[in-house]
Amino acid sequence: MTAGGLPSVTVLVDKDDHPAWTAAAHAAHEPALGRLTLDPSPANGAPAALAHDLLYALGKRLPQGGGTYGTWADSQRPAWDAVATWILTHHIRHLIVCRTDRLTHARQEQLLTLRKHCGIHLTLLWHRPAGPALRTLLEQTPHHIIDTLPQARAVLDHTGHPPDDTHSTGQQATTGPASSPDDAQWITSPAWPDGVVTDRPKRARCQGAPELTSTKTGAPPARGQSRTPPDVLAARLNTVAHPLHATALTIHAVTGADISRLALICGIDINETATAVKVHDSTAHRRCRLYPLPAWARPLIRAAGIHGQLKDRAPNSPLFPLITARDGEQLRLTATGIRYTLGHHR
Repeated sequence: MTAGGLPSVTVLVDKDDHPAWTAAAHAAHEPALGRLTLDPSPANGAPAALAHDLLYALGKRLPQGGGTYGTWADSQRPAWDAVATWILTHHIRHLIVCRTDRLTHARQEQLLTLRKHCGIHLTLLWHRPAGPALRTLLEQTPHHIIDTLPQARAVLDHTGHPPDDTHSTGQQATTGPASSPDDAQWITSPAWPDGVVTDRPKRARCQGAPELTSTKTGAPPARGQSRTPPDVLAARLNTVAHPLHATALTIHAVTGADISRLALICGIDINETATAVKVHDSTAHRRCRLYPLPAWARPLIRAAGIHGQLKDRAPNSPLFPLITARDGEQLRLTATGIRYTLGHHR
């Protein structure tokens, strides 16, 4: 998932624990520009607590089900997979972590692992003099240490050059929930389009979604009036913590595919540019339909592909086998958490 060499880890040694250093780190938080600042929750002993903190910093909200977050978020590997997926999806290139010296060694190592998986520049704030613990942590990791505030501010404001297509993605990830008018009422999807029935030669396998010859940046044509403005819908969906849940709900919002049809969607049913998705009518594949994807949906749709690459999932395998089980119990819980009506296909 990374290209070229990893940037060295930067350690900002705030030996006197002066508030100005933390304030500078917080001021550098600009996810739309690829910079994310994390201030870990103190005294949180949950195994996946640091991953939860990162998801919150990314604008995601964990599912609430009774007294737990839900099985996937309670487990370290799925939680960290979600973090890595969103960092890559939203093109975060610089992660700044406050109070790193107060984290356990295991959690410090989790940050170094995330750096390797995502190819990010990692900056650690160390609010005490450098000592054996820091040397042990970084003994096999290229790094450099900065111990003056002016130099620290210059590092904190640094961001690598974004890819060409990241502007709308970053803006969507960070300003959507804050800037969209949202009264927290239950919302529904826009009126669903008909899609285009795809041809399949007799006895031939159903193929994945093709690239469209032309795409539009707005929502696909739909009959009737939209029941929820796209910006409100996108803002809610962008808070979903699990990438596959976010993708599944987005496909439902755009196509109206119910749980049984979502269960049939494979990785190849989303084309490489995330501009179209194929929804299968049934296992017989007689009237599968191709739906163009609006611009607001594409970052959420891409997340499923990135998650699949991290998990080394075969492109022709189902995207949503676990979250569509038991009549979509997990997906319905997620939809309830963002007050989104998971309706049925007409």
